[in-house]
Amino acid sequence: MREDAQAAASPLQRAAQTLVARYHGQPKLVSDQAGWSRIIALLADDTSDGVRLEITNGQVVSIDPSDRHATPPVLDLIVRGAQATLQRILQLQQLPNEPYLFGELTVEGPEADFLRLDYILTSLHFGMPSEGWR
Repeated sequence: MREDAQAAASPLQRAAQTLVARYHGQPKLVSDQAGWSRIIALLADDTSDGVRLEITNGQVVSIDPSDRHATPPVLDLIVRGAQATLQRILQLQQLPNEPYLFGELTVEGPEADFLRLDYILTSLHFGMPSEGWR
């Protein structure tokens, strides 16, 4: 992404861009997601910030501002929470399972997709080796 476009991106978009670069730097983790294609929105419920991730065959192919009015089936998974919580999750400073269990994150869409997203974030958080777990 060009510097001027990144500077214009929202805080959640910038955090998502950094996360996606880290994810794509883990070829085994990405290849493990082959066949998984989803459109995921992360929406801050205390600001107007949000980000939309399009995943095709395990690869994140676009990171865009969210359409706050889109719903399933346009979006496969919607995760809502405070902007600070979503940013900490995208920056791998916090895993999503605790805020989810305590009601700080709400999820619309299949639980299996949220669990997969949680697995990806957990793997990145704990520094999955590029060759995968042994």
